[in-house]
Amino acid sequence: MAFFSFDHVKITGLSVVVPPKEINIYDESKYYEDNLKKIDRMRKKVGFFKRRVVDADVTAGDLALAATRKLISKTNLDVSSVDALIYVLQNNDYLGPMDAYMLHHKLGLKIDCIATNIQQGCVGWLYGLLMASNLLESGRFKKLLLLNADIPSVCMDIEDRNQAPLFGDGGCATLLEYTEDIVKSHFNVCTYSDGYDKILVPGFGNKLRCDPRKSSDDPFNAPLFKSYESSKGFANFLDHGVLDGDAVFEFTMNKAPQDIKALVEKVNGNFNPDDFSCCCLHQANKQIVQTIGTLLGFSMDKVPFKSFEYFGNSTMCSIPTALASLGYQEIDDKLVPQDFAFGDKPYICSSFGNGLVTVSSILDLKDTVNCGVSDFEKPSDWLNREQTFEFWTNKIKQN
Repeated sequence: MAFFSFDHVKITGLSVVVPPKEINIYDESKYYEDNLKKIDRMRKKVGFFKRRVVDADVTAGDLALAATRKLISKTNLDVSSVDALIYVLQNNDYLGPMDAYMLHHKLGLKIDCIATNIQQGCVGWLYGLLMASNLLESGRFKKLLLLNADIPSVCMDIEDRNQAPLFGDGGCATLLEYTEDIVKSHFNVCTYSDGYDKILVPGFGNKLRCDPRKSSDDPFNAPLFKSYESSKGFANFLDHGVLDGDAVFEFTMNKAPQDIKALVEKVNGNFNPDDFSCCCLHQANKQIVQTIGTLLGFSMDKVPFKSFEYFGNSTMCSIPTALASLGYQEIDDKLVPQDFAFGDKPYICSSFGNGLVTVSSILDLKDTVNCGVSDFEKPSDWLNREQTFEFWTNKIKQN
């Protein structure tokens, strides 16, 4: 276990953006033999209900940018005061390390504001907080923007009932600042890399790359475009990824509670759920969230899971989404925003996933501006797929 503590890092603001397109599990009844009772059971047990997914020409970078612009507006942030930008992502807009620089440019950040990508999965927000805190604690950096975004729906076959109903898309932005005041945060990172192959997208990386100069029928490319049937009978492709649900569930149940307890006992000496405002877990699904919360001794009113039911598992954005929607009221099968301020007691947050890895944290959020969860709106400078093709082909022609 790797423990980290910080005394001078304040989480100033948190903003989440989700696509407006909503998929309701009841509208997919054809995948369940039109058995509404079966869907009802799945909603009650696993939490399947609604999820948000992007249109074909909306990217993770689009969501991250929208969340950041909202954060800047809500916190009255002067972008010239930002010293660093960290963008944590899983699905790049473009191959290579340029996504962070693209966002740096579109946000109008200064030349001496450093920018970098970090590639992570479900633990991406907490992992990003850890990296950001390391930079800020030194005092060399005063303000830092942490951006996260993921669009797992683009890698999902709608007919794959093992994965598609789970995942939603989202983006978030977090403003962190160095402060002379004492603001404590704590992290525990545990890397179980023997499970690296349990959640993985093997196709179209450099190991199993596609040659665009050859046809999809060419022996070099053909395996990448072939459909493979899983043990559960779902058609899958190498770019859809491997998800060993049973292995991941076992890992989560065994490792996440013990790693959370280890952090709390390291910091407090004992584990008492009453010491915390709530236990906000990665929204893998309702069953996992509630089971871990119960194992830790929390009452269910302190273990939020509604964001999974209404937005889906947005991987690295799932904890920020759960936090940002705390206090939302469920009215007529809708989550209705309400005014909400974070509590004075610290928050336990824990994520687990690709790696396999767990990241647990104790965060002070009492002075954090909660910008809530907003629908993505395409800005005036946004380019659709056709316009983006035109932009880059013109670039090539000019070179």
